Amino acid sequence: MKRVELPRRSSSARVVIRVGCFRTLPVALLLLGSARAMADTPPLATAEAPAPPAPAAVLVPVDTAATPPAPHVTPQKAKAVASAPPANATLHVTPGALGTPWTFEVTNYDDTPLRIVTDGRLLSLDLTSDDDDDDDSHPHHGKRAAVHCALPSELLPVTDSDRVHILGPAVTYVEVFDPRMYCFDGREAAALTPDAKLAAHLGWRTSHTSTPPFVADQTLTGHERSGVKELTAEAVTVPDTISSDPPAEHRHALTVRAPSHIDAESGRDLVIEVSAENTTTRPIHLMLRPETLAFEVSSSKGVRACTGKTHPASPIAEVFTTIPPHGRASTSVLLSTICPDATFQSAGLYTVEARIDTRHASGKAIGLDTFDGVVRAGEPTLVRIRRDRARRP
Repeated sequence: MKRVELPRRSSSARVVIRVGCFRTLPVALLLLGSARAMADTPPLATAEAPAPPAPAAVLVPVDTAATPPAPHVTPQKAKAVASAPPANATLHVTPGALGTPWTFEVTNYDDTPLRIVTDGRLLSLDLTSDDDDDDDSHPHHGKRAAVHCALPSELLPVTDSDRVHILGPAVTYVEVFDPRMYCFDGREAAALTPDAKLAAHLGWRTSHTSTPPFVADQTLTGHERSGVKELTAEAVTVPDTISSDPPAEHRHALTVRAPSHIDAESGRDLVIEVSAENTTTRPIHLMLRPETLAFEVSSSKGVRACTGKTHPASPIAEVFTTIPPHGRASTSVLLSTICPDATFQSAGLYTVEARIDTRHASGKAIGLDTFDGVVRAGEPTLVRIRRDRARRP
């Protein structure tokens, strides 16, 4: 986690709020200041986010079941508010090396409390990389067009009444996020490379700048401020990937593959297809069924194992698959049937590593020379779950 250093104010303590991404990391509220400021400041409470994927924290002593209302502006005050100075809040994004957490930070640099929508779903990333073409005469030499990464439109909030924090002066909100949640696949994922230039935005991109929703706005009791639709961070550079020696490759008679990306509405209906390719010049017999598939599912909550429950007690020839030389066969499994119930409960990003395990599904008892072993997929599958799954009563 990165601590945000803010200019010291003589009249108030400096506050840094740190939270996790999509309710997966705990909320930590750090109050920095003089001993007198800490003694006079009531403790802050925390509350779990009411809806995925971003977390929430309570920064003021209010009823956490109710969202702080947007300030009501009467027609008589509308003109005055429109001419008021804009809410002075800033956005800063700190990218980590690819494969490590990133953070975005919203800071109130105003002299009055501000109403801030700290909703990670509103985050978007514009990535630009240098053109590798060495020909300066090429008409498109130089910077490539920016690639815009954002959540699917149906996941974006349309009002500013959700996940609101009241940030006092010199208060910073910090949230951890995974950029692959936004740059998920295709051209967007390919743009997420070391040394790419990153410009981040938080809020709503619209031409209607004078009407809600606002990402930063005045509070009911604070000074008048005009609402801000979008915060834009200063451009930064994506750092290099973490250097590590690649794992040693072992050649097997079988090569196992699974999809590189799966974008699913919820975890309840998540289906994954696993294929096995025969790399030899001889046929291979094996039991390729959901019972012989196994998975490791990694997320910010930890690692869970998903395995088939049973194997045929008395195997018969019909349950085995024959893969011809350089041929391929596949099977699919509904992950909710072999994974612990809460594995894909929450919206977020998951890494799924597939393997075929036929050690307990041999055909030798019936005279078949079968492949009896374990082979892992060469690449993991990145799974994005868009919505929380309803909990069973």
